[in-house]
Amino acid sequence: MMKQRSGNAEGGGVTKSDGEGDDGANSVLQLKQIGTVVSPFTKRMGTPRQGALAPNARGYVQLSAPVETVEGMDMYSHAWIIFTFHANTDRPDSTKTKIRPPRAPKGTKVGMLATRSPHRPNNIGLSLVKVVSVNRKEKQLHIAALDLVNGTPVYDVKPCVPWDIPGFHDANSLSVPRWVSQDDALKKVVVTPVARSALENLVRGKTLAPLYTLKNDGVDGAEQTLKEILAQDPRAANTRGSKRGSHDDPYRIVFCSAVVEFVVDQNGVTVVDVKPGENDIAGAVHVDGIPLLGV
Repeated sequence: MMKQRSGNAEGGGVTKSDGEGDDGANSVLQLKQIGTVVSPFTKRMGTPRQGALAPNARGYVQLSAPVETVEGMDMYSHAWIIFTFHANTDRPDSTKTKIRPPRAPKGTKVGMLATRSPHRPNNIGLSLVKVVSVNRKEKQLHIAALDLVNGTPVYDVKPCVPWDIPGFHDANSLSVPRWVSQDDALKKVVVTPVARSALENLVRGKTLAPLYTLKNDGVDGAEQTLKEILAQDPRAANTRGSKRGSHDDPYRIVFCSAVVEFVVDQNGVTVVDVKPGENDIAGAVHVDGIPLLGV
């Protein structure tokens, strides 16, 4: 077998570890970051489990690579983002091999690589996003329907083509476990007049900038994004069977640099208020290691 050449750190080539055999079993891939995600999502709770479930979520990749590298990307409707789960808290030497997917039946465990868990042998992620536009002046690739937290390092962007989609030739060719395909969205999400008014004030005050502003229909866009997120029940798996109907004890998610308060009952979700983040997170610039948008 032909030996692999060692790549340099700048080029992101493949290198061979000391004592490695010709089978390449211990090869190391060095990657060069080409950009950073700017996103309204700051914590795992409140980030869509899949971008397609929140089509109104908006963000962009702030490129560190030359903007010419994405020239023509806006001729495609969707793109793949290759990134790293940089905010993982697990140890890199973790030996866990099987896990229970959050939506799987109790007692069900599958191989870690048979899930979309962010906790993997290598913290590499792949996400499908909608391409909105390319801003050459600001070196930004604007995207929507994303499931990436703010500050995510990006290592590659690839246009999505029809052959990437199972079912291009055979609509029945894609199969998944039952818990993946089940529709378990909450019945409805209601934004109270108080929360809507607070959201409008935050947009006017540029608290949700640069993603949701008066210039880009930010109030309606932010409200719709929140409805899409909350309909998928962002609470921890062990609390989803419970209900909180008291406005004195709401759940909270961080959205951009604001805190969204909501309650859950048999009718669905009610957003009761949206507050500036400093009231709840003490002026922090990071939450769980993830930077707040605009801070």
